[in-house]
Amino acid sequence: MVTLTEQCAFLNWRMDKLDRSLNYAMMAEGYWKAAIRLLDSLLGDNAGHDADAIVFPILFDAHQSLELYLKATRIAVCEAKGANPWSVNIKSIHDLDKLTSSLNSALGIGDERLTRAKETTAYFELVDLLESVGDDSEGGYYVDFARYPEKESGKSYVFVRSGRFVLKLEELKGTINDGCQFMDGFYWLWQERVDAVRCMKTDLELNFNA
Repeated sequence: MVTLTEQCAFLNWRMDKLDRSLNYAMMAEGYWKAAIRLLDSLLGDNAGHDADAIVFPILFDAHQSLELYLKATRIAVCEAKGANPWSVNIKSIHDLDKLTSSLNSALGIGDERLTRAKETTAYFELVDLLESVGDDSEGGYYVDFARYPEKESGKSYVFVRSGRFVLKLEELKGTINDGCQFMDGFYWLWQERVDAVRCMKTDLELNFNA
């Protein structure tokens, strides 16, 4: 039996007006889960080849999820190192390579970084997939490839001009799920450190005021 609350979406239920990084991460999770739910529905029924159209919001959701996780983690890293999370500058860029570099620049010596290694394979496989679809033929990619069919009039994206992009739905689901799940775990690794710092500050304030 479906409960009353299951028939509604509460926009601030998972949000926290006092926790900046958490808000980014909760929205990132939403885009991740949206992509998976769309893929599950297509795996159950794609008789009308709806996947040929729905693949674009799926790819957008995957890209947006990684972008938000990268920004959430950068805020958490800075707060764990003593910065005011609300003063952390979150660049208004969407390029995953640049955001990865921005996150790595906030990490200290000895911190695990987002670089290509066995442990980060899931993340970079998803990044590579997204960037291949948005390839700009100049060593980069168009970050809005899943939102529009062209960069400008007469300059359509590569997937419009080429028939080589055929994504198997089950494999796409695995790549998106694994990549987003990795970033979710990477974020929570730092959020747990943030929670420890907050507890320590609270204890110090209580002892100071005692």
